[in-house]
Amino acid sequence: MEDSLLDILRIQNVKGVIFSSLDGDILYERFVEQWRFNLNEKKVWWGLFIHSLNGIMRVEMVYDTDRLFIRQAKEGYLFVLASNSAPMAMIRLQCDLFLSKMEKSTKKGLNILFSRTKKV
Repeated sequence: MEDSLLDILRIQNVKGVIFSSLDGDILYERFVEQWRFNLNEKKVWWGLFIHSLNGIMRVEMVYDTDRLFIRQAKEGYLFVLASNSAPMAMIRLQCDLFLSKMEKSTKKGLNILFSRTKKV
């Protein structure tokens, strides 16, 4: 499963990938460059943000130079941070592949995967 997330991260101009539970617990995060802050330290706003996503299936937020793609799964939310020049069709495809693999896995297997991953 981590390989599927790394495949997303390897797409040209993708800056980072986060997978969180439905409650906002960060299960996996990896960025190409050093991130400015630790998301777990910002739990107050992060939980509110996750709560506001209730009911979405897929959303894409476009900013001046970057975009944030969010995809809901049964187990949580997949976030992909990329520049505006990133190939969104490839990002969507890789996200769909990751989520389909994840649905086939057992919940216990996912917990083992995400607990062993290390942050860069």
